[in-house]
Amino acid sequence: MISVKNILLIHAFIEMIGGMVLVFRPDLLLMLGDQQLETIVVAKLYGILALTFGGVSFMFYRMFQYNDTCKKVTLMIMFFHLMISFQMYAAFTQETVSSLGAFGLHLILAILFFGAYMIDINKFSSEQTR
Repeated sequence: MISVKNILLIHAFIEMIGGMVLVFRPDLLLMLGDQQLETIVVAKLYGILALTFGGVSFMFYRMFQYNDTCKKVTLMIMFFHLMISFQMYAAFTQETVSSLGAFGLHLILAILFFGAYMIDINKFSSEQTR
């Protein structure tokens, strides 16, 4: 069954895998053709961020409860992925990235979080009133 807790686990693995890929193959993220050192550094930094974000998501998965903190974290992660998807689409249209893969992945994650949140929204509300 789809729930915020299960999406956090999926999110953790996707972020950690994506982070490891970007740390070791930063050329897969930014710029077409020749890449400058600064571009490689930024892509590696994003990989480190993704790896860390995956670890934090896994920690939230392990301690998940339907409380206000987890609700806010869920909404922030959803917003993060939505904004990254918009930025990656803009980067694609500006020919900074070569494919829509990052756009699609982040948009799918935002939609998964939104769907799971909407399914679990009443659970968050009922826990807050106690």
